[in-house]
Amino acid sequence: MLMKKILLAAMLAFSVQASAQYYFNTINTPGMNPGGLNTDVEYPVGSGLDPSWTVIQAPSANPVWSPTQNIPFPFDFNGTPVTQFKVSNSGVLTFDIAAATAPPFATAALPAANIPDNSVMAWGIQGTGTNDNIVWKTFGSAPNRQVWVFFTSYTFNTFYTYWSIVLEETTNKIYVVDQRSSGTLTNLAIGIQTNNATAYAVNNGNNNVSSIASTDPSPADNAYYEFIPGTRPNYDMSANAETLPAYLILNQAPFSIPASFVNFGAMNVNSYDMNYSINNGPAVVGNIGSLNVATNGTTNGTHPTGWSPAATGTYNLKVWASNINGNPDGNTLNDTLSFSAVVVDTLVTRNTCMEVFTSSTCGPCAAGNANMENNIVPNVQNYTVIKYQQDFPGNGDPYQTAQAVNRRLYYNINSIPRMEMDGQWDNNAASLTVPIFNSFQQIPAFMEISIASAYYAGNNVIVTAQINPLINYSGNNYAYHVVVVEKQTVNNVASNGETSFENVMMKMVPNENGTAVNSLQSGNPININQTINMTGTFVEQMSDLRVVIFVQDNNTKEILQSQWSDVPVGINENNPESAIRSVFPNPANTQVAMAFNLDNAQAVNWTMTNIVGQQVTGASNVAANAGQNIININTADLAEGIYFLNLQVGDRMYTERVVITK
Repeated sequence: MLMKKILLAAMLAFSVQASAQYYFNTINTPGMNPGGLNTDVEYPVGSGLDPSWTVIQAPSANPVWSPTQNIPFPFDFNGTPVTQFKVSNSGVLTFDIAAATAPPFATAALPAANIPDNSVMAWGIQGTGTNDNIVWKTFGSAPNRQVWVFFTSYTFNTFYTYWSIVLEETTNKIYVVDQRSSGTLTNLAIGIQTNNATAYAVNNGNNNVSSIASTDPSPADNAYYEFIPGTRPNYDMSANAETLPAYLILNQAPFSIPASFVNFGAMNVNSYDMNYSINNGPAVVGNIGSLNVATNGTTNGTHPTGWSPAATGTYNLKVWASNINGNPDGNTLNDTLSFSAVVVDTLVTRNTCMEVFTSSTCGPCAAGNANMENNIVPNVQNYTVIKYQQDFPGNGDPYQTAQAVNRRLYYNINSIPRMEMDGQWDNNAASLTVPIFNSFQQIPAFMEISIASAYYAGNNVIVTAQINPLINYSGNNYAYHVVVVEKQTVNNVASNGETSFENVMMKMVPNENGTAVNSLQSGNPININQTINMTGTFVEQMSDLRVVIFVQDNNTKEILQSQWSDVPVGINENNPESAIRSVFPNPANTQVAMAFNLDNAQAVNWTMTNIVGQQVTGASNVAANAGQNIININTADLAEGIYFLNLQVGDRMYTERVVITK
């Protein structure tokens, strides 16, 4: 009887092993890592990578295995429990911990004789460079954890590249994640090999997979291959991306609901029902037909019924496919794409903030600055620029400041030249193009920043401004920054060949952390009144300054809006008898502000006239306080040209010239 039980158990084990298999899905545009658990930035060890990662294999000129590691949760590979693995610096993870020889760097078609049984491959990358390390880390909580084995700063020909192999608890899925590359890698072998006769590999086992990810160190550009235990169902569609704008203007409804779907089933898809729901409401169903989508192919669909929200606010949407070729979906776990959209009454143009980290001792920085000033700035609109001079290489820029260095550390930047665009695009300023800039500038903004007055008197810069949120922003970790930059400096020349420098940061108020804002709510403007003492800064000419104001989300690092203005001398400094302190901005576009001072509270009259003396706008008996007053004047409907602002205080008239440009 005991022998029969042993024989039966052996037969069952053989049956499980014989029937075990995998199929894989290619996820090209997820916008995140698999499962969304790993949000760490992709940097080398010691140069920006989160220190919670553990190094398990240092670089080596020859292929080597790492020490054996224990899997921190139950995991089945090919239908059999496994508890340990080791990994080679040639991009192979194996559960066959007795394997002696690490696979070579050169790849071959899968299955390959020099790959151990029971292995997972991102084969073809090389851990031979100084910074090339294999690290690992566990994300999530039971029973949905993931072990990430990360090949950080690896080498492929002349490129750097970052890949990971991921084991997932409960599902027993395996992912090979393409994370970051400085060029296009080719001839990679991606797959699973169970023995020298059986492999489940991308591109039918040929070692000709190419990388997809770019140089972005965030998960936003990552792609991955999902290896799933079992047999591929005939019908399986997954909504994997949507292109609905994150913000919608109410009076432009109805809104189309577009989404892309991937066919993960074994059968070609000829038709399907596209579904969407709003705030978990009833499904809106529409049929999409006349298709021929192969396995792992993608199709873009737009729902035939548009969405008309009743009011402004944040809405949660879900999109999924069903009724595939008239059949139910065989795997409903991957069907639904969830996202949100904010419906608003209005939006405003974004002024994209370009922050450049540079130094006059940095040779490559010269090319980055030249690209900015010669190729980008003359060809774009609606922007602000701040350049932070740094303390390296060597002794660094003569105009380096602790504020500039700390601003670099805020972004975890470890090399220059480096640029942040609206706190989101992280790259070399020399690689910025007008299309890249436009992709950020076209993102709508829901915040206005108006600088009503900016001027200098002596060593002080005086700023009056207002931040006006147009929507209710969630969260409470925001800050606004007031920054003084000098438009051009020449006295910080060092060793990189540059002889002048533009928009150099001189002071951040009150410091590089800005002013904390706990709430950004529509209808609750933030008023800014700053007197900034520039004593002790590197300012070369007080008449060559600008003030930049921006608002930033400290959680995501996104800059929500920015604005800047020149800082002219206070008018009362040139003409102490004039009540008008400043007219700004000048030139103006859609709005101009007139700041004036009164000794006593009283009513004033003001007019704006064109060059031939005709009044174009004005107001009478405007109540004004003792001290500084500001009148904001809408000039959006005025034609380009020269105008005059006239302020009548009692029996005296004061006049300043304004230029309107469009």
